[in-house]
Amino acid sequence: MDEQRAALVMPGLYEQLVQTTTQLAGHTGLAVALCLSVLDEHNSGASLSLFDRELREQMSEISTEMGTRHGSRIAKMVAEIEAQRLVWRHSHEFMSWLAFRRGDERYPAKDRLERLGAFGLQPRLLEARGKVIEVVGIGLSAAVEGSDRFLLGNRWRLSDSSEHALERYVWPLLSYLPPSAVKIERMRWEYDAMAESDAEDGRLEGERAKLSGLLEAQLAQSLRTLPEGANAGEL
Repeated sequence: MDEQRAALVMPGLYEQLVQTTTQLAGHTGLAVALCLSVLDEHNSGASLSLFDRELREQMSEISTEMGTRHGSRIAKMVAEIEAQRLVWRHSHEFMSWLAFRRGDERYPAKDRLERLGAFGLQPRLLEARGKVIEVVGIGLSAAVEGSDRFLLGNRWRLSDSSEHALERYVWPLLSYLPPSAVKIERMRWEYDAMAESDAEDGRLEGERAKLSGLLEAQLAQSLRTLPEGANAGEL
């Protein structure tokens, strides 16, 4: 689908997706519906993370409007979570944009840091993360955000180098997240390194299947530690 057609079609389709998630949450509960949605995105490779920022901005407006329009509590909660997922997608994409410009003389480190401050990245990202954590807990919030970042169509990847091998090992540990989250983040960085080194498609498919299993384990673990109300809507 070209950009012009996507701009016409996706806003309406996005609203339908949010409504479908709301209906699913009415049967399974909010947290389970969110898990199913994230797992489906990973396995199908179809995600809002693949669209550019301009198109996602339209979806942000729809989420905000839906959150104020609907009277049901579960519909408001779904719309709020989807709105915050768009915020952290924007934030991670911007961080990747700056990371791509390492070594570019036009964008020295000081300039890139100033751009982060001007964008208000830290307060925006932490506010979005905090709102989702409040509803579904830190475990599920981390699982969803990690998956959304991994599926971004335009994101920076660590290369298959000795220097980056150290970062791929250390960075997940510095997240201070539970073992299931650390393991999948480490695996994602390793997958990226393989992709950057032009690994064969068959090998990448196998690694992606392993990632799917780790995501399932992470989501299952997060469902054991939900805050009260996270399964709102469950029949």
